[in-house]
Amino acid sequence: MRLKDPFSLKAADMTKRSNKPRKPRDEESSDEVSGLTCQHVSKAVDLSSVKKSVLSSVWVVCSECLKERTIIDEEPAASHDILVCLKCGFQGCNQPGIQHSVKHQQAFHPELHCITISLSTWKAWCYECNEELSTHCNKKALAQTLDFLQKHSVKATSGASPKIIKLQEEPSDYSDKGKSPATNSTLVPVKGINNLGNTCFFNAVMQNLSQTHMLIDLIQEVKDKGYKLRISPTGDTNVSPLMVTLPSPEPLTSAMFLFLQSMKEPGKGPVNPKILFNQLCQKAPRFKGYQQQDSQELLHYLLDSIRVEETKRVKAGILKAFNNPTEKTADEDTKRQVKAYGKEGVKMNFVDSIFVGELTNTIMCEECEHIYRKEK
Repeated sequence: MRLKDPFSLKAADMTKRSNKPRKPRDEESSDEVSGLTCQHVSKAVDLSSVKKSVLSSVWVVCSECLKERTIIDEEPAASHDILVCLKCGFQGCNQPGIQHSVKHQQAFHPELHCITISLSTWKAWCYECNEELSTHCNKKALAQTLDFLQKHSVKATSGASPKIIKLQEEPSDYSDKGKSPATNSTLVPVKGINNLGNTCFFNAVMQNLSQTHMLIDLIQEVKDKGYKLRISPTGDTNVSPLMVTLPSPEPLTSAMFLFLQSMKEPGKGPVNPKILFNQLCQKAPRFKGYQQQDSQELLHYLLDSIRVEETKRVKAGILKAFNNPTEKTADEDTKRQVKAYGKEGVKMNFVDSIFVGELTNTIMCEECEHIYRKEK
């Protein structure tokens, strides 16, 4: 089929054509004009999966790099790009020698995870076609996904500085003893924290938490995906202990782990807490706007939000141990066991282990000197 050059059309023809109503374009059809559409769009773009992944992840941070928990602050935004997989919402970097975005596409079905969008240029790219895609001339799902990502970016980065935090792999060559010099929590250095704008109340809390040695030690055990938790219900439940495998931490807890790890890293210069602060503001919008706030209230909201995330993480591990039963598929015995493990498991999060205490009432009779104690 030979296409006419649009610039060779006469003005009358162009006017005549412009008056005709446009026919609705079939979203499942493919355009045969080279460079305009991609045959992989219909299978490689899933807006609902992208929304679910993006809303539960740290924004503009490579998911694989985030697992390493080490950062270099004050890197220019152009140092590397973050690409979002339009099939599952995975955020991967394009750093030379690492290329987590490419590795993600190669690790799964290549034709299903082949289309990405750059979060810096907003350009779409298909690895299978090896060319840039036009979001305006392609299927509707591609344009809708781009629109969602752009709106989410504005919301997530409002009031943010033009610099980002770059993640890097943790060095593997430790000292002769096989341990990192920063693993001893009693040697946590005192480092400054950047003021994001009237955030002294936040920085004061984080300085105290970064020097809470029990918190630092416990986080090293529970921060990674696959942590084993042994739950032993008490009372008259008649259920045996259960070993559960916890999934990855939720966004705010991950940002907290990342921040505390950066405070332990040797080196000069203050730490930028923007990732952690933005995640907290999503849980507690009252701290948005960079106004002066109360430190005790922030600590309360921070620990309570992390506790909720860790409780959700423990419950997910328990359900996975029972092959994710539902109300319809689970029998009464399974429901009873899940309830017993859940009641005990929610108490085993690291927030309660460190910051929650017990109140004991002691009553003694003056005549018989009998002592009655009750714990709350």
